[in-house]
Amino acid sequence: MKPLRPSWTLPLGLASSLAGCSASYEGAGDGFLSATEGGWTSGASNGVGTDATTAGEPPPPETEDDGDFRVPRASGKYVYSASESTDSVAVIDTSNLVIDVVEVGQGPTVVEPIPGQASDAGSVVVLDQGSNDVAVLRTSEAGVTTVTIHPVTPGANNLAVSPGGNYVFVYHDVDGPEQQGPGSDQELTVLDLATGVAHRMTVGAHPRDVVFAPDESTAWIVTAAGVNVVSFAALGDVGKPPLLPVVADPGVDPARVEVHIVAAESLALARVDGESWLAITQLPGGELTVLDLPGVPTDLDVAPAGDFAVLTLPGAGGSTVLEVPLPLGPGMFVPHDVPGEYVGLASVAADGDTMLLYTTVNPFARTEGSASDLPLVGDHAVFAASTGDTDTTTTTGGDDDGGLQPDPRQRITLARRDGDAWDLVTLFVEVPLVSVGLAPDSRSAILVHDADPAAPAAAWSYSLFDLTPAFPLLKRQTTLAPPGPILFTPEGDRAAVLLRDDLADLRKVDLVNLDNFIVRPLLLGSPPEGAGYVDPTRKVFVSQAHPTGRITFIGPDGDVQTVTGYVLNDSVKD
Repeated sequence: MKPLRPSWTLPLGLASSLAGCSASYEGAGDGFLSATEGGWTSGASNGVGTDATTAGEPPPPETEDDGDFRVPRASGKYVYSASESTDSVAVIDTSNLVIDVVEVGQGPTVVEPIPGQASDAGSVVVLDQGSNDVAVLRTSEAGVTTVTIHPVTPGANNLAVSPGGNYVFVYHDVDGPEQQGPGSDQELTVLDLATGVAHRMTVGAHPRDVVFAPDESTAWIVTAAGVNVVSFAALGDVGKPPLLPVVADPGVDPARVEVHIVAAESLALARVDGESWLAITQLPGGELTVLDLPGVPTDLDVAPAGDFAVLTLPGAGGSTVLEVPLPLGPGMFVPHDVPGEYVGLASVAADGDTMLLYTTVNPFARTEGSASDLPLVGDHAVFAASTGDTDTTTTTGGDDDGGLQPDPRQRITLARRDGDAWDLVTLFVEVPLVSVGLAPDSRSAILVHDADPAAPAAAWSYSLFDLTPAFPLLKRQTTLAPPGPILFTPEGDRAAVLLRDDLADLRKVDLVNLDNFIVRPLLLGSPPEGAGYVDPTRKVFVSQAHPTGRITFIGPDGDVQTVTGYVLNDSVKD
C-alpha cells in the first residue's frame, strides 16, 4: 500500500468572467445502475500529470459508455411496461404477478416513476411519442389504476421527474435514439402534476439533461448553449428561462465540454477537452470562475454528496488527482500524486471516501505513421490500440528503463481516504478495462474488460472487486458474450449482469452474490434488454425481447418467476 499524499500546491491562477459561452453535457452513464434509480439509475502540463505521449501533446481522450434506459420501471410494488405497438402499459403486481393492461396514448415509450408514493402504491408518467402527450398512471395498493392524459411538446423523447414527484419535464434529448423532426428541440413542457397545468417554454439548443435542486425550488437544464435556470415559483410567468454560460468562450465546440451540475451547492462545473482549466458557474447568479490547473485533465467526477470534485491529470511517469472542495475555498484544490500510474478516469463511491482510478486508453502503444493513421476507439483517434497480447510492453522515449511501458489499462488503483490523504492499492488486471461500476454501499465494484483474443472460448469477462480488505480481492469471471447492463441492488448485496449474443443464441443473466462473490447463471427464454429492482418485494427483474412481452423476476432467495404475453393478454408462466 502506498499513500496518495497531498502536495498542497496552490492553483496557478484565478480569473473571473461573465462572457457568453457554449457548452454541452457529456453523459456520465456507463452501463452500471444502482437499483435506487428505478432502472438500469490540451496543452503542456507543467510537470503535473505530464503527458504520456510526447511533450506538448494533450493526453488522449478517455471513453465512458452510455446506457439505454428504455426498459420497464418500478414504482411501489408494481412494474410498468409500455407497449409501443398496442398503445398500452402492463401494470404487474410483483407480490402475486397479477397483470393489468391499461390503455394510454399512441406509441408509449419512456416510463419514469413518480417519487413520493404512499406504502406499496405505484405511480408513473409515460411518454406517448405517437400522440405527443404523457399519461400519468396511479395504481392503488389494491391494484386499481387510473390514467390521465396531458398534451405536451411535439417531438419529445425523454422525461425527467422532480425528486418530490411534483413536476415532469418533457423534452427532446439530443442523445436520445430519435432524430429531431420538423420543429425545434429547444421547446419543452413542464407539467405540474398537482394541478395538471402544462407550461411551455424555450431553452438553449440541444438539451441533454435536467437536474433538480434538493428542495425542489429550481431545475437546471443543461444544453449546448449553457444552463437554463427554471424557478418553479415562476412557472406561469417565464417562457424563456434565464440561460447562463458555463465556459467563457462562446466559440468552444460543445462536443468538447463536459458539464456536471452540483445540485447540493447550486454550481455548474465545466471541463473542456485539451484545456488546463475548470470553469465553475454559480446558479442562479451566473458568476463564472475559471480555475487554472497545473495540467490537462481527462476526466471530471463529482462526489455523490456534492462536497468535492475530482480531476485526473494523467502522466507517463505518474499522474495527479486534483481534489476540488465544494463550494470553493482557500487553496481551491489539493493535488494528490499517484506515483508510477497512468490515471485518466476517476469514479468516486457513494461514501465519498473511496475512489477507483484507471484508464481506458493506452497512450504508450504507438503505431507507425502520423496521428491520422492511429486506430479508432469509438469516435476518437487515440494513441492506443489493444494488441490482444496483454503481456506486451511498448516503447516510448523517456523512461529510465529504456522506454518499456506496460499497458496502463491492465492496472486499477483503489484510493481510500486517510485523513487529508488517500491510501493507494494498485492491482494488476489480466485484460484491459473498459468501464467500472461501484456498488451503492461502497464496499464492492464490478470491472468490465475488453475482449481477450487469447481466450476465444470465453473472450469476454468482468471482475468482482472487494474494496474493503487491506489487500483487496479481485475475482475475474469469464463469459461467452460482452457484459451488457449491470444492476446493483440498493443494499449492495446483489448484482445482475446481462449477457446476450443473438448470433450464438446466448441469453443469460449472471446473478452475483456480492457478499461471497458466488455467481449463479440463469438462462432466459428470450434475449435480455434491461433490468430493474422492486424495493417492497426485493425482486430483481429482467426485461426481455419478446413479441408479446416477457419479464423474469428473481426474489432475494433466488426463486424465479416469469410473466409473458402481457402485451396481448394477461398470462403467467412460472
